[in-house]
Amino acid sequence: MFSLETLQLIIYFVFIGSIVAYATLDGFDLGIGSLHLFAKTDEERRIMINAIGPVWDGNTTWIVVGGGVLFAGFPKVFGCLMSGLYTPVMLLIFGFMLRGAAVEFRSKEKSKKWRQTWDIGFSLASLILASTLGLALGNFIQGLPINAKGDLEASLIDLLKPYPILVSLFALSLFMMHGSIFLLMKTEGAFHERVRKWAKRLIVIFLFFWAMTTATTFTYADHMVQPIIDHPWLSIFALLSVASIGMILHSIRKGNDGIAFISSCLCIVFLLTLFVVGTFPYFAVSTIDPAYSLTLFNSSVTRTALLVLTIVSLSGFPLTFFYGAYLYRAFRGKVRLDSLSY
Repeated sequence: MFSLETLQLIIYFVFIGSIVAYATLDGFDLGIGSLHLFAKTDEERRIMINAIGPVWDGNTTWIVVGGGVLFAGFPKVFGCLMSGLYTPVMLLIFGFMLRGAAVEFRSKEKSKKWRQTWDIGFSLASLILASTLGLALGNFIQGLPINAKGDLEASLIDLLKPYPILVSLFALSLFMMHGSIFLLMKTEGAFHERVRKWAKRLIVIFLFFWAMTTATTFTYADHMVQPIIDHPWLSIFALLSVASIGMILHSIRKGNDGIAFISSCLCIVFLLTLFVVGTFPYFAVSTIDPAYSLTLFNSSVTRTALLVLTIVSLSGFPLTFFYGAYLYRAFRGKVRLDSLSY
């Protein structure tokens, strides 16, 4: 019924959809975590944690879905990246573990030192996750040393090049801005006004890194722009990303926090869409020889396996989406601390 190429494309876009959902949803969790230590009081830190408390673990599920789809649909890519990027992968796993422990354990004791320790852990984990994800994205854009056997041999030092570091800082600024805007919807009073000041400053920082990254990409990673030059209609995604950034600025200025958050979500979606446009159909481009690159067409499993994975993915994907939508609706509104709060 479906050709091999069609199934490869379906599973590829299921994977991409999972990663976009993760970045959009867990992005504000990481942003709030990165801002956590800027809160002045224990009550403010509790408000920040409870703002994401009902949803952070569900948001993280999307990267698990993405990893599962990559493993099942494109095992060559999964094997290459998980083994070749061993240190960054371990950093991500450590960050996920530390963040989960910090959220759950922080309020189990009233000791000031206990809570301060987990506050540092929560913020550190969020910074590690946000910066490592950005670093990985920058290296995917720049290319990786993949050999003829499909093996990737790169130490953490090899990955710390100027362009990936810039993308890492850009991702961190984006998530911190995203988190501050989400926090605006969940807070009130004096803390809400301080968060608004954070948001305005973080928007300026984001704009700086956005301009720097865009200019650097045009200069040193022009292959990301070539698809738009070849197919001008793709420039619509660039225009939409700029429009979403403009809407963030306008909405924050007008005090429309909900619209600002939706615009921030769209900003992440369109920026990642531009990444997909620039890299398609590659998962990882080899800097040794382009012929060694891993694409969605040369690294997938058989047609039968892809068909089964397509059926499972397309049946489970909507359920995950609607469950998430219900969860956000159930826990909408301002944060109110009580005896059951973190």
